Amino acid sequence: MRFCVIGAGAMGGLYGGRLALAGHQVAFIDANPDAVAAIRKDGLRLDGVGGKHRIKAPAAADASGLDDGMHRADVALIHTDTNNTRTTAEQAAAVLDDDGFAVTLQNGIGNVETLLDVLGETRVAGGISYHSAAAPAPGHSLHTNDGTTFVGELDGSRSPRIEALAAALAETGMTVEISERIEAVIWTKFLVNCAVNPLAAITGLRVGELASTPEANTFQDRILDEAMRVINAKGIRLTYDDPVAAIKRLTGRSYNKPSMLQHMEQGRPTEIDALNGALVREGRAMGVATPFNEALTLLVKSRNRHMIQALHGEPIDYQALEEAAQAER
Repeated sequence: MRFCVIGAGAMGGLYGGRLALAGHQVAFIDANPDAVAAIRKDGLRLDGVGGKHRIKAPAAADASGLDDGMHRADVALIHTDTNNTRTTAEQAAAVLDDDGFAVTLQNGIGNVETLLDVLGETRVAGGISYHSAAAPAPGHSLHTNDGTTFVGELDGSRSPRIEALAAALAETGMTVEISERIEAVIWTKFLVNCAVNPLAAITGLRVGELASTPEANTFQDRILDEAMRVINAKGIRLTYDDPVAAIKRLTGRSYNKPSMLQHMEQGRPTEIDALNGALVREGRAMGVATPFNEALTLLVKSRNRHMIQALHGEPIDYQALEEAAQAER
């Protein structure tokens, strides 16, 4: 199959790299010029689970930068953060073949709806990944934890194209499942992310440390309680019989850095508005109060603003600010 991976970061590099190693035709699109330059110069670097690899593949900042032969992808795998989903959908529209379709493997909710708005209802499928990966440098993906990939048609059917996609991913050695309830899978992962990612981002704790730190564990209980009340109010049935217990088990089993903690440390915008921020919005619409999730969202945004300024902005002259404040008294 012909794949265009949009977003060549940690997860995009993992999926694109593994597909290329399995013999599929893969091209990358990434807005980060350093990532594009690194892949073009030395190939994609994929390390971690499965060994160390250098993989030659076309890469460009947008669809127009790819060779003509790469503008006919069967599948666009969406791996950008949720802040860029609409732009990503437009790139997918430019790169897909007439019968091609896009599959989101992003965190959060709202991505499917944005893709549908741009591409149309017949050109979008859903997916979720339980792999973990990091991006130590542009063009470098470090696969830190093996997991399962779920894909599915939005109408629940087992179409030939979704079966072909699952077969292609299985050829990489990944565990793949076709779900007839992909919305439930997406919302289940959404719940996991809401309970883990922002807590790690604001505390600096890794996943397993959240479970072993009493204060973080208690805060997670509050987040989960509010989230489940919103999900139940919406009438969504998740894939776990006991979602809270399942998430508590997951939290204690791994010590990876969630993507939001990585983004925080790198001074990159987080996906909080597609996670706990989205939960707050859904809660308001359903008349369900979510004060802990709202507080966590505001804290993550505040910390993120500080980290972006500290790492990428001009140094702040606090003495000048103090003198100006004193002069106004």
